[in-house]
Amino acid sequence: MATLLQACAGSATAPRFNYDFGALPISSLASNAKIAISLADVSAPATLDSNAMLYRLDYDNAQMLRPYAQHRWSMPPAQLMTQRIKARMATADATVVSVADGVSDLPILKIDLDEFTQIFSSASQSHAQISLRATLVKRNKLIAQRYFSLATKSDSADAPGGAKAMQIAVDSSISEIMLWLQTNSGN
Repeated sequence: MATLLQACAGSATAPRFNYDFGALPISSLASNAKIAISLADVSAPATLDSNAMLYRLDYDNAQMLRPYAQHRWSMPPAQLMTQRIKARMATADATVVSVADGVSDLPILKIDLDEFTQIFSSASQSHAQISLRATLVKRNKLIAQRYFSLATKSDSADAPGGAKAMQIAVDSSISEIMLWLQTNSGN
């Protein structure tokens, strides 16, 4: 009986579902992007510095961020983004190294994540919203900067639907960043 109560008590506090962005989409493979960059880790505000899956209710206090009770990201959104950018660029034959590698001849891509949220317009409709600023710097000189904001409709108004929509929004934003890099990185 004591073991059964411990198991029930333990599962009440632990997240039941963890999400990441899944496997790379087939369409992202081998696009021959002539890009060579040094990627800084994606940065995010303190509100996004956890594994919490966040949402907003536009119809009831849109300024309040709320976490899902039993749904989490497998790691903080900034880490998921950094990992996904590296993987997507590698599969597109781009050269991407970490800033920590100390390669000095490559432009540095810095990304600041501002919004990474599922937004409910009603109890039955939601979309994933991602907003970020990409900055390209070489030898302490600004090359280019651009703000990206993407929204992707969720198939369902729940955490699984939001996670899938966020993966699509992230992949779309990375595709836009890669196109932007091709015109601005000088490669």
